[in-house]
Amino acid sequence: MGNAGNMFPPLRQDQVAIGLPASPNAGNGFTTVAEVQKAFDCLAKGANCGTYRPRGVYPNLRGLMTWSINWDKYNGFEFSRSHRAYLNGLT
Repeated sequence: MGNAGNMFPPLRQDQVAIGLPASPNAGNGFTTVAEVQKAFDCLAKGANCGTYRPRGVYPNLRGLMTWSINWDKYNGFEFSRSHRAYLNGLT
């Protein structure tokens, strides 16, 4: 309501997570591993952005989650396996 004393402090980059379904069976919004990692590259490194230009680069962004771990298991753990390897490779 306009009172600056009632605002939360901004989140650090390492406190932010992107949430997605783990497989096409989990519902709307599924995005392929390759596209998710391109988006992460854009936000964390400023690379693979195409024509989009983010406000800044967020090199400490590390959060990615799914709310459908049962579908990740059903899909051979593609989500967790692929993204874990990618996130581990970020420097």
